[in-house]
Amino acid sequence: MAAALWYLVVSSFGPWALGAVMNVLGGESVWYRLAIYFYLHFLYNGWMIMALLGISFFILESHQLGVSNNSFKRFYWNINLGIILSFFLSTLFMNPPLLLNFLGGTGALLQLAAFSILLKAFTTDKEKSKAMFSPLQNVLLKTVAVLLGVKMLLQLITAFPSFANLATTHLDFTIGYLHWTFLGVVTLSLFLFLNYFGLLKLSKSTYYFYLIGFLITEALIFYKGIAAWKSVPLFDGYFQALAVGSIAIPIALFILLWNNLKPKAINF
Repeated sequence: MAAALWYLVVSSFGPWALGAVMNVLGGESVWYRLAIYFYLHFLYNGWMIMALLGISFFILESHQLGVSNNSFKRFYWNINLGIILSFFLSTLFMNPPLLLNFLGGTGALLQLAAFSILLKAFTTDKEKSKAMFSPLQNVLLKTVAVLLGVKMLLQLITAFPSFANLATTHLDFTIGYLHWTFLGVVTLSLFLFLNYFGLLKLSKSTYYFYLIGFLITEALIFYKGIAAWKSVPLFDGYFQALAVGSIAIPIALFILLWNNLKPKAINF
């Protein structure tokens, strides 16, 4: 958790730098975009993901499922070096030397290695791991594991020049990736942990309603990127479909809020 807090501090350098960049170089400078990417990268890959991983290890240790000291050291160094090196993936819009592709790809691989150590900790004793959580929490855990694994794979493939060019040329792919991270990995992890610690009441129907809205919007965002990439028109009613999918998310959150503010209310 200490590392997560340090990443929060480091991420703040990005917004602080924006004022100087705007004043000296202007908003069209590549440094303006780099400052924003620096902030976002260390905010979600550093502060948010590391904080969630810290909570995961706390839960594991509280159920005597913690990893060995050697495994934890490997995890710690892999995840931290991975976070730092993978920042170079955010610089690929400048078409830098291939060395930065290599460094960024190495960072993505290190994060995948760290993820595999955490996954092994949760699956070493499957019966004990399953007993830690309620049936709904187990569903949430599996969903988050899949989403986090896909996030790290998407991060890895952008180390290849062709995919890096695709992501920087068609920003819908970048938006979809951020959407996947914030509304998928981070939000669903918070649902899981808050429910686990008894701080949030979550019904199965509310969870699935949110998940459906998330998946619909995610699919439509990536579809728009693919359509732009292949120079094909969007299907009729695309924006209406996006609106419907988007509305499902705040409706699910409203139901969640209602059920938690009204102790005697009937869960939807």
